[in-house]
Amino acid sequence: MVDYGLRWKKAPGPVAKVLGSIGSVALLRSLGDQELDEPVPKVVWHTDRSMRLRELAFRLVEEGRDDPEAVDDLAKTAGRHGKELRRAAATIRADGLVGEDLAAFRANRFLVAAASGRAVEPMPAEQLAWFTRVQVLAEVAPEAGPLASAFVDLVALEPGLGALEQEVRSAAGSPGFATMDDQERDREVTAICDAGFEAIEAITDVPLVRTHAARRVVRGHLRAIAGLKVPHADQATG
Repeated sequence: MVDYGLRWKKAPGPVAKVLGSIGSVALLRSLGDQELDEPVPKVVWHTDRSMRLRELAFRLVEEGRDDPEAVDDLAKTAGRHGKELRRAAATIRADGLVGEDLAAFRANRFLVAAASGRAVEPMPAEQLAWFTRVQVLAEVAPEAGPLASAFVDLVALEPGLGALEQEVRSAAGSPGFATMDDQERDREVTAICDAGFEAIEAITDVPLVRTHAARRVVRGHLRAIAGLKVPHADQATG
């Protein structure tokens, strides 16, 4: 069972802020409206109505709805404000996780269907299998043993991760590392993790390795072998 997670009810990531100038606000809103149908909008101007529609979409997902009436509920709630359905969907895609989280994917799909007046198409079995794989990786316990096991699985898919592990082990075993305080060690390992993972993401042809879930596992495992605290799953994204 995929955990739909209430975390998706929080305010979206890149949301426009009121800048205090009417001209600036109008410009920002215009820019946001231009990106409503982008796969991953960079700027989204949300409204109270769009946020209510977003919350309704996730509530329908949590209820296990996957029927034409669910789309009708959204369309009726939006009424003549069809653009707000597109805006609500854009705030979900702006989080950048529609391709990794089943709840976000389905909520976005409901809103897009309601905005376009089309029925929601059935999800292919292979797509559902993909979300299940990502969810399993995302639910790996933030402890040394489970993280190490999951990391070995990722190395089997992308051997370059093994070299990143060796780099962290080398840094953690150096004389200078032992003289650092906790904050300095944290910065050192974080810098190695971020630079190494970004380099691997740029060249790997394994989609699972590019996910936020994989990044969390890699970062958690490398922090563990360096003797650093492993953040809880909700704190390790990004």
